[in-house]
Amino acid sequence: MRFEGDPMDLSISPYLQGNYAPVTEEKDFGPDELKVEGQIPKNLLGAFMRDGPNSAFQPNHYVYPLDGDGMIHAVYLQDGKAAYKNRWVETSHLQTERQFNRTLYGSVGKMLPVPEEVIEAGGEPNPVRNTANTNILYHGGKLLAMWEGGFPHLLNSDLSTVGLYDYDGALQPGDALTAHPKICPATGDLISCTQRWDSANYWVQMFDKNAQHKKTIEVPFTRKGIIHDLQITENYVVIFYAPAFHDMARAMRGEDPFSWEPEKGTKIFVIPRNGSEDIVTYETEAFFSWHFCNGFEKGGKIIIDYVWINSMPFTQTQGTGVEKQPRRMYRMELDTKTRSVTNEQFSDVFCEFSRVDERRMGKSYRYGFAASSNRSWGDAHGYNCTGRYDFNTGETVLHEYGSEANAGEPVYVANPDSENEKDGWLMCFVYNPGEGQFLSILPAGDFSSGPVAKIHIPSRVPNGFHANWMQGLTL
Repeated sequence: MRFEGDPMDLSISPYLQGNYAPVTEEKDFGPDELKVEGQIPKNLLGAFMRDGPNSAFQPNHYVYPLDGDGMIHAVYLQDGKAAYKNRWVETSHLQTERQFNRTLYGSVGKMLPVPEEVIEAGGEPNPVRNTANTNILYHGGKLLAMWEGGFPHLLNSDLSTVGLYDYDGALQPGDALTAHPKICPATGDLISCTQRWDSANYWVQMFDKNAQHKKTIEVPFTRKGIIHDLQITENYVVIFYAPAFHDMARAMRGEDPFSWEPEKGTKIFVIPRNGSEDIVTYETEAFFSWHFCNGFEKGGKIIIDYVWINSMPFTQTQGTGVEKQPRRMYRMELDTKTRSVTNEQFSDVFCEFSRVDERRMGKSYRYGFAASSNRSWGDAHGYNCTGRYDFNTGETVLHEYGSEANAGEPVYVANPDSENEKDGWLMCFVYNPGEGQFLSILPAGDFSSGPVAKIHIPSRVPNGFHANWMQGLTL
C-alpha cells in the first residue's frame, strides 16, 4: 500500500538522507520473491522484526531521528524459507495527519499546538506525538510497538495495528511505558518502567510471563531526567540518572527543551527487585548512556556493561554534531560494601545498540554484541559492522559488511538445539550500496566466515532503532 502526500524536503536533515530516508510503500514478499544467499537454519521458527522512524509527512523539525512515524519491518522464517512485510504503526496521530494530508504535530524537541480545525473534526488532540517507533517486543502473547513517551501499540502477527494497549488498566492515562524493558530468563517476568510528563518520578513496573501486572516500585526524583534504558540483575534493577533533562514547557514555546548540566554528575540507582529493601544510590562523574548490554552480580559487586557517551547526544539545534560523539563499550563495577564505583572503557570501537544472549540476561555471560563501525562518517553517523565483545578475553571482533554499508542492531537469536552462546546467530538488517538490502544471519561463534545466510529484500529497509526475534511467531 502507498500513501500519497506532498513530496518531502529531505535536505533539511542528514538523518533524512541516504539510508535514513523514509520509504513510502508497505510491501509483502513471499518465499519466491526473496533471494536467499546461503542457507537459512531450518530449526529457526519465528520472526525477526525491527521498529524505526519513517516519516509519512514533511517533519517540522528533525535534528535527530527520534520523531518519524513508527514502521515495522519483519522477516518470518519457517522450514528454511522466508517471507517479508513492512507496515506503519497506525497511531492516532498518523491517522489524523492522513485525514488532513499534512504534518500537524511537532516533535519532542519542538512542539506544535494542535489546530482547532483538527480538534473540531475529532482528530487526535494530544500535541505529543506517540510515534511508536522505538522497539518491537513479543511477550506474554502480546506483540507491542513501543515508544517511551506513551502507551505501547498492540499489533497482530501480520503487523496490522489493534490499538493502544494499557495492560488491562495497569497503565493509567499519562503513563509512559519504556521502550526498553528486560525479560528475566528465570521467571519470564517483563521488568519495565513508567514515567510521566507531569511528574519527575520513575516507577519500576513488573509483568509476569502472561503479561499480567505484578508489582510497582516508585523511585522519587526531584527533577525529571532522560532515562532511556534499564538493566536487571538477579536481585536488582539498575538505572543511570544522567544530568540530562527535558522541559516540556520550553518545548511548547518552541525553545530548546534539552539541558545538560555535567556539574551535577551521573547517579546510578540500584533498586531491589523485591520492592521491600532500600534503594541505593551511587555517584560518579557525568556521562550519558542510551543502552545497557548486560549486568550481573558477582562477589559482592554489581557488574554493568553498557555503551558510554560523554554527554547528552541530542539537541534542538541542527549541525552541532553532538549526536556523532564517540560511543564506547564500558564496564562498571558497583561495590555493594564500600559503595565505590569503577568505570572503565572496555573497547575503543565506536558502537551502539548493544545486545546479549537473552537467556543470560541479568546473569554472568561471555559475549556482548553491538552495531559497530571501523570508519569515520560524514554528516550522519552510522554503523557498517557487527561487533562481538568478549568479556572473558577482552577481545573485540568485527564483521564488516562493506565500508559504505549501513548495519542495524544485531539481535542474538539462540540456537534451539544448544545452550552455548557460540552456537546462536546474530540477525540484523544491512543495506550495502551495490549489493542492496538484506537480512544477515551471522554465526555468533565465527565472524570470519561471514553470514550463513543473506535474505535479499527487493525494497529498502531504512536505518532504524530496535529489533527482536519473536520465537514461534508466524503469519
